[in-house]
Amino acid sequence: MSKKRILHNTLIVMAGTLASRLLGVVRQGVLNNFFDKSVTDAFLVAYRVPNLFREVLAEGAVTNALIPILAELPATEQERFKRRFAAFLLGLNLLVVGLGIIFAPQIAALLLAANTPLNVDLVVYLIRLVMPFLLAISMSALFGAFLQSEERFWGPSFAPMAFNLGAIAVMLLWPGSATALALAFVTGGTLQALVQIPALKGFGLELGWHPAIGKAALLMTPFLFTTSTRQFLTVVLYALLTSMPLGAATGFSNADMTYLMALGLFSVSPAMALYPRLSSYAAAGDESGFSRLLEQGLGRVAVLLGWAAALMVGLAPWIVAVLFAWKASFDPQVFAFSTSAMRALGLALLPWGLYNLYVRGLYARKQIARAVKISVSLFLLNTLGYYLLVGGGMFMLNLATVIAGFLGLAWMVWIYQRDSYLSASSQLEFLARVVLAATVSGYLGYIVASWAGPARDLAASLWPLFLSSLAVSLSYFVLAWSFKLPVRMR
Repeated sequence: MSKKRILHNTLIVMAGTLASRLLGVVRQGVLNNFFDKSVTDAFLVAYRVPNLFREVLAEGAVTNALIPILAELPATEQERFKRRFAAFLLGLNLLVVGLGIIFAPQIAALLLAANTPLNVDLVVYLIRLVMPFLLAISMSALFGAFLQSEERFWGPSFAPMAFNLGAIAVMLLWPGSATALALAFVTGGTLQALVQIPALKGFGLELGWHPAIGKAALLMTPFLFTTSTRQFLTVVLYALLTSMPLGAATGFSNADMTYLMALGLFSVSPAMALYPRLSSYAAAGDESGFSRLLEQGLGRVAVLLGWAAALMVGLAPWIVAVLFAWKASFDPQVFAFSTSAMRALGLALLPWGLYNLYVRGLYARKQIARAVKISVSLFLLNTLGYYLLVGGGMFMLNLATVIAGFLGLAWMVWIYQRDSYLSASSQLEFLARVVLAATVSGYLGYIVASWAGPARDLAASLWPLFLSSLAVSLSYFVLAWSFKLPVRMR
């Protein structure tokens, strides 16, 4: 594939991610401003339940396992494998959804603190309503993996827009209703799957076994370990969040959505676009091409992540005000929790964003066990950090993610140096310049925003955020140019 085609695919994925993430912010704003925090906190806990299984039955495992398998199958076998694997995955999802509905009270007990101020019965009710979301999002991820394997990125990139539009419509039709809130997400997930079906050109289900299903299951199996550990981390996190006052879960969700938007745009999207080509280089034994492509991707991703981190850390209160506090009466507790979490997660952007691209390189080389070992270790360290730092409040709680991210980044730099793919010294030198540029520009942005006006609500904070964002961007990219950051790492 030419560099032009790779760039084209990357831009498609980034455009789709940006559009869907921006709509996701609107969806989160509707949730914050049209539903009480007692409802949103309960729903966000319930929504974690289908997400407990989402990585192994949807995005993470399906995409990373199927793309290498499809790359190896003869063209005549690919369609039969797709139909039979889809039927297999559908049955597995139906089983998990049914178990989630039956055991909702027990699952809620795991996620909630013993002294939680949340309504436990409401959480159980919402878990049962939102469980079908797993089925919808899993099939959407499957369809997206099929299209990505053919390097067709339009459908998978823009399908999440259907999810957000559908969810927003239902939420606005029945504001304040807990039932509508859960059904909004199920509706949105279903639409995200349905809009991709036409691009599959006559795709259908077929009962039966295919030898490649076993290979795909073997590649997916390691994700059981990473997912189990990650979801253990989630259980711990929400048990801690639900021990805090009402609004903590919603505040964390606001910050997490902003963090994931930046991570999705500047890390996940480029990694998604590069992954098929990295897999092809690895399968062909082209180590030089693999290293060169990964190196170029890391350099450009690092620059963008540094800019996003400077914005999130330096301007967190104003970002919260503009994105989520649409009304002057916005809950101050949710505002404070959102700001504290956003500042910490902004610090985590660079290490976790780069880690995501490094680990995709391991997946492309089919070093799944190695990637699993590293990921599981980091998630366990992150969990330990939650326990140790929770007493310091929301910022300190999320600082555990920052520490784990930098440890993971250092681990990956060492691995690629040891495997003779990338130079550790040049990587670390490059990253130090990114951090310096981000620190200076983020602090300058904070000074400008504080001078322009306090962070209160959308109307009062829009001008300070615009002015300070401009200051951050100008200073950051001037420093990037002077530090020669746009060039690839050597």
